[in-house]
Amino acid sequence: MKFNTEQILKEFISFYTSYEVGAAPKLISFSFKADSQNSSININRFDKIFSDIFLFHTPNQKHKAIGFGSALELTSAKSNNLNSVNDSYSHWRKNIISNWQDDNQLNQIICCTAKFDSLNTSPLWDEFDPLRIFIPEFMIISNSKMTTAYFNFVADNSINFDNIRQNLISYLNTISKSNTELNEPGIINSLINIQLNDDDSKNWNYLVEKALDELKNGKLQKLVLSRSKSFKLDSSSDWNFLLNRLQERFPDCYLFFVKKNNSAFFGSSPEMFLKVTGNVAEVESVAGSAPRGELSDSDIEYERTLKTSGKNHQEHLFVSNFISDILFKYSDNVRIIEEKQIRKLDNIQHLITRISAELNSKENLFELIDSLFPTPAVCGVPKELAMNLIRKLEPHDRGLYSGIVGIFGFDGNCELAVSIRSALIKNNQVTAFAGAGLVRDSDSHEEFLETNLKLNTILSLFTDENKS
Repeated sequence: MKFNTEQILKEFISFYTSYEVGAAPKLISFSFKADSQNSSININRFDKIFSDIFLFHTPNQKHKAIGFGSALELTSAKSNNLNSVNDSYSHWRKNIISNWQDDNQLNQIICCTAKFDSLNTSPLWDEFDPLRIFIPEFMIISNSKMTTAYFNFVADNSINFDNIRQNLISYLNTISKSNTELNEPGIINSLINIQLNDDDSKNWNYLVEKALDELKNGKLQKLVLSRSKSFKLDSSSDWNFLLNRLQERFPDCYLFFVKKNNSAFFGSSPEMFLKVTGNVAEVESVAGSAPRGELSDSDIEYERTLKTSGKNHQEHLFVSNFISDILFKYSDNVRIIEEKQIRKLDNIQHLITRISAELNSKENLFELIDSLFPTPAVCGVPKELAMNLIRKLEPHDRGLYSGIVGIFGFDGNCELAVSIRSALIKNNQVTAFAGAGLVRDSDSHEEFLETNLKLNTILSLFTDENKS
């Protein structure tokens, strides 16, 4: 990506000097059009330079965002639910100075990550906050029509303008240079032999049996248990390869990469958590899974089995009913857009229902998110009972796996995904995660095979096999 640094600096100086910044801090957001003809991003290069990176692509790359650094944190270390951010969000919405075009739909510069369980802590995830909502210092956002860059900072009348100007120059030079090196040889990913051994199956069966006892004898209706699989890499990761491979195999999914210091969380999720455009909210219920067949006939047979499976439909119904019940609290018009359709991915197919709601107000957007999160697709029903049992049974900390990742705008529009089909890489150790939904008549072995299928999304990136 090339920038006309001289022209951009002229525009920036003209923009900044046209406003009077007082003693009270203001969020300054300077935007400018970038070259959309060459918007390739060299993550390998950025990984060496920046300790704080946020990348988020919506399905089929309709909307791509990447941010560096942090200009403003809307959350604190004590924040553990999104509604706690409401006051900060409202404050900065009223105290922003920008040159944004009103018709530019790319102005979603607020990044969000949330852990599945804000109360769970472990050394594995210590570089990520339970909840982080922030505005990067430099952000590039694009769709099919345009690419816009944003330079963001907080300023008052004591700010050193020369330092701010130099920071902008540094970002422009760094990003321009990185893409001239895009075609240089990258780091070779180590091909490894990942064994899913008998202990994996035995441990899983033990946990599932305990969960089934709760499902059959208590108030619990559905529980989602997850597994983790860890292995060590011989060298650093080739992020260009990993992310491009995920994009190629799963174009209909959300692609995300979140780096903080020495930890990087990435994945390709098929599940929208929440999308708000105007006053319309959309939520997806994704529950119920089957493999893809190698041949057309076998693929159709797997699809037929998924459509007629009582267990999968029961699991799916719990999720859809939960979402609908929540949306009815915030809308007088909730409707099903698509019900129990089949979404086919590279190695798996899912039952999916899309639900839409006209929101009565966007002022309680964060409260709506807290009510929906986590959905029964990754947790269970009832939510609190399921969460407590997960804390008791699962031997690992999920961290950002099955949490939330996405972007917001100050207009209340957002697009958030459930961060599944994902892994953490920390100090060259990969930890991949996958889960399966359990109901009273679930079969432990079948659920184990389902988790293997989902783990393969990540594990196959590091082996010479592309499909399970």
